[in-house]
Amino acid sequence: MTPFLPTLVVAFLLTLVYVAAALPWVVAAFVPPERRDDLWRDLRTNPFGKRTGNTAFLVIGLLVIVPLAAVFLLGSWDPATTETVGMVYGTTLQLQLTIDFFLVGFPLLMVVWPKGGAVAYAAFREGVRQPLFWVLFAFGVLALMVSPLVPYFTFGEDLVMVKDLGYDTMMLVAALFGTLAASQSISEEIEGRTAVTLMSKPVSRRQFLVGKFVGILMAALLLYGLLGWLFQGVLLEKAWLDRLDPTPTPVWVTSAVSGLGLADKPADLVRGVGLWTAHTLDVLPGLVMTFSEVMVLIAVAVALATRATMVVNLATVLAIFFLANVTPVLVTIGHDAKVRSPGPVAELLSFTAGVFDTVLPDFDAFRIGPALVSDAALPAPYILSVTLYGLLYTLIVVLFGLILFEDKDLA
Repeated sequence: MTPFLPTLVVAFLLTLVYVAAALPWVVAAFVPPERRDDLWRDLRTNPFGKRTGNTAFLVIGLLVIVPLAAVFLLGSWDPATTETVGMVYGTTLQLQLTIDFFLVGFPLLMVVWPKGGAVAYAAFREGVRQPLFWVLFAFGVLALMVSPLVPYFTFGEDLVMVKDLGYDTMMLVAALFGTLAASQSISEEIEGRTAVTLMSKPVSRRQFLVGKFVGILMAALLLYGLLGWLFQGVLLEKAWLDRLDPTPTPVWVTSAVSGLGLADKPADLVRGVGLWTAHTLDVLPGLVMTFSEVMVLIAVAVALATRATMVVNLATVLAIFFLANVTPVLVTIGHDAKVRSPGPVAELLSFTAGVFDTVLPDFDAFRIGPALVSDAALPAPYILSVTLYGLLYTLIVVLFGLILFEDKDLA
């Protein structure tokens, strides 16, 4: 088999994936909701007869032509440029898939869970439309973009510092948004008696609170996903500034490209896509672990929002965040105090630290910093166990919030 046919097949598959990923957001951006059911009939019968159908048709056509044109124009590019084009393809595809997750996810959620899904979708739209969402997003973008330019004086470990600060920045931005959004959305609806009208639809209290939690969590996930996508580019920029190899080629990428039997230029393009995929997989464990911490904090904010005002809620979440981070230190101090100078004070300190350690979440489990310092890959079972711990703690907190909300007087 000559390399030409595999090259055509790969070009067709890359284009097909790209166009399939573009369809949801193209339809959402250019077709009004009332005309989406008739979109395919319009495109099939008279694609140039309607303005919205025409616009969507032209955008989709461009998304088909551009990748194919790039593949067949590769002959004039050097291998490094061709790999860069492949990485650009990978990064734009990732952004499209991130947006598609929300465009497709909510309709599926409302099919499975109609009433709660509708509440979640309303809370998601309310959160994304708030200026707070975009202000925090702009702050996160600014912090991530500035971080590679700051000298850290770490004797060659500046990239590790940028990674650690980037994960912490995204976590704090998403957690702050989730806390404020929960306080505004839930507390204001309860205090403003809007929840009473919603309960008469009928929507149960469980559907209302869990739907609000899911919607706010999804809005925070969108914020986190966009910042995480930018964060990957920031890491490549920092590696380039430090004259490091930004994307070392993994063995599985080399073997996969060589097994396709492509010509040199298309092989370089596919290698670039593989390099971006490998870079994404390298960053993904930290994103999953730190967002698990965000999920726990949002659950706490949602549970407290059923009883507390925004100021009290925010102060309580900040106190829990601070105490949960210093609890390991308090446990060590209490143990050492009991050994060195036993007495009532040492017993009280040890008991208090033990209570905090039992009740508060273990935020040290979500930290990615130790793995970055040791340059050790986190094993998949550990990542899975940490994620399950975050899910279980979140479930417990949401159940506690449901208990608080059950006997709340809404009248």
